[in-house]
Amino acid sequence: MAISQRVTIKHVAKEAGVSIQTVSRVINRRPDVSPETRKRVLQIIEQLEYSPSALARSLIQRRSYTLGVVTAGLKYIGPSRTLNGITHQAQELGYALLLHELPSFNTNNITPLLQSLLSRHIDGIIWAVPEIGDNRAWLEEHIPTPPIPMIFLTMQKRPGVPIVSFDNQMGGRMATRHLIEEGCKHIGHLSGPLD
Repeated sequence: MAISQRVTIKHVAKEAGVSIQTVSRVINRRPDVSPETRKRVLQIIEQLEYSPSALARSLIQRRSYTLGVVTAGLKYIGPSRTLNGITHQAQELGYALLLHELPSFNTNNITPLLQSLLSRHIDGIIWAVPEIGDNRAWLEEHIPTPPIPMIFLTMQKRPGVPIVSFDNQMGGRMATRHLIEEGCKHIGHLSGPLD
């Protein structure tokens, strides 16, 4: 087969001598395929370097396998590291990201942004903009709740709002306490009897 020609599920089925449905069951790890057939189909998939169409998968499963990520201040190390972590985990789980960087941390007119993200049929939204000043004021307005999961990072608790955050102040205290304890142990070892 020419390299320029895209390998389809039909090619895999024909080469393996099975139906398209059987190839689909193998790809989707369904249990209703014999071990021999599964092995043969997987060998053909590898041999032909077949890669399932993300578009076809999303149409069949009614999921886009895409997450919307809203961020701001990527020139700063904190937001860029957060985005790096989100990207790494999304890739591990087979998701693509649709990134939108706000012009500033204080942007509150988010209705057009939400509409734009929803129009792309994303599966969820990660709001990775740190809470600064009143940049969450829009949560108090009558903005319709998106029909998909939406989670916020680094912000104060609010009733009914899913938040993932950590206590930097508490983390700093714990790290300092640990360092002091380790330092005291080290000094204790050094202050033993001299020869």
